[in-house]
Amino acid sequence: MIKLYGVPLSNYYNTIKLSLLEKGIDFEEVMSPPNQEADYLAKSPMGKVPCIETSDGFLSESSAIMEYLEETHPAKPLLPTDAYARAKVREMNKVLELYIELAARRHLGSVFFGAPRSAEATEEVRPLIEKGLAAVKQLGSFDPYFCGGDFSYADIFGFYTFGLANMLTQAVYEWDIVAEVPGLGATMELIGSRETTQTVNTAMQAAMDAFMEQKKSA
Repeated sequence: MIKLYGVPLSNYYNTIKLSLLEKGIDFEEVMSPPNQEADYLAKSPMGKVPCIETSDGFLSESSAIMEYLEETHPAKPLLPTDAYARAKVREMNKVLELYIELAARRHLGSVFFGAPRSAEATEEVRPLIEKGLAAVKQLGSFDPYFCGGDFSYADIFGFYTFGLANMLTQAVYEWDIVAEVPGLGATMELIGSRETTQTVNTAMQAAMDAFMEQKKSA
């Protein structure tokens, strides 16, 4: 059985957890925050979450884990069968990662962890996200899902990317980036209504509530 290491506060962890649930793969959750301890670095070389333990060994980086799950459990595909369509899902995910999620993440410390807000990040992040949103508009169909009629990895990655990024942009800029993309709001609602997504989100919300309570008492 696959073991999934990480924490429900991580959008990347939730991306892989939802992928496992959608594919109907049995797995065990091992709560492990990102860290630089030698034992965890032996599992995830950069100390990041998530990572998974398979019968062959450990695997980190969400995109690599997604590809592994697709190749080892093809019965419930989350990538299209057509090569070009598969590449378009990967293209969407790369845009989401580089120009939405990673850009917005520069505000994570100030919004959630009490770090001082960076004037440099405040100036630089919004234009980068604007370019990313333009690419998402161009690449996405939202009919009804990110890349067309079939639910795919783009929907899983996109749901948790915008879930985090939109919290950050609203906190810093009072900017609802989901509303910037026509059709995205309805697609997010559709993904959120899936039973598997609700399972993941219940655990995520419980973890968020505990985190906020801990912040209050600190």
